[in-house]
Amino acid sequence: MQRVLAHCAWMVAVTVAVGGLWLSTAHADPIGPIDIYGNLGVVKTTTTSNTVGYLSPSQANQYQAQGFSVGPQLGNTAWNIQMIDVGLGSTGSPSPVVQIYSNSAGAPGSALASFTAGSAVSAKQVYSFTGSFLAQENTSYWVVLSNANSASLVSYEWYTNDAFSAPSTNNASGVSYLGTKQSNNLAAWTDTIPSLSIALYATVAVAPVPEIDPSSFGSALALVAGSLGLLERRARRLLGLTA
Repeated sequence: MQRVLAHCAWMVAVTVAVGGLWLSTAHADPIGPIDIYGNLGVVKTTTTSNTVGYLSPSQANQYQAQGFSVGPQLGNTAWNIQMIDVGLGSTGSPSPVVQIYSNSAGAPGSALASFTAGSAVSAKQVYSFTGSFLAQENTSYWVVLSNANSASLVSYEWYTNDAFSAPSTNNASGVSYLGTKQSNNLAAWTDTIPSLSIALYATVAVAPVPEIDPSSFGSALALVAGSLGLLERRARRLLGLTA
């Protein structure tokens, strides 16, 4: 019975040691998605908005953009933006396009990622657009809204929130407000109202853990085996199995 107990104790020690070595190389589960930035609030009573799409013969294809900057992050990490919420409304049948653009001299540059609508835009409310984009630290970006069927004289509204508050960082993410711009068909960008409703939801993306060098892994196992052998001999002595 004592021999069995000693053997079991040794096997448990091996399992714990090897298991701990394996867990030290595994990836941690991502946290989120959480609200990292915005001013979403509600849009039920607001009457202030910016038009996206067709506005007039001289403003036939209006783009609206709101910028954000990612500050320094802990370690080699980035924010994986997975959902963008915006307060929209329309009486027609628009075809909204939500994209993340690069920053170029304080205005939208070029498109980097597109997000897909979960439902058609109609009554004034918050709509969600899903996708995936890795926003790097110390970098600025723009969320740009446009309308794919502006040529059909169709548009929709991007509403301010009821409190008219500008976006700000949430959950200590370090993401901050950059500005709000508008443009007719991606021509010159001009400043516009800062309180257009928005929220960014993201998870923490951690850089991959380097692979273990087989030679160093073998050395580590040899060290573990030696230590376990010493533990087994001590356990056997304690149980009176050896001198």
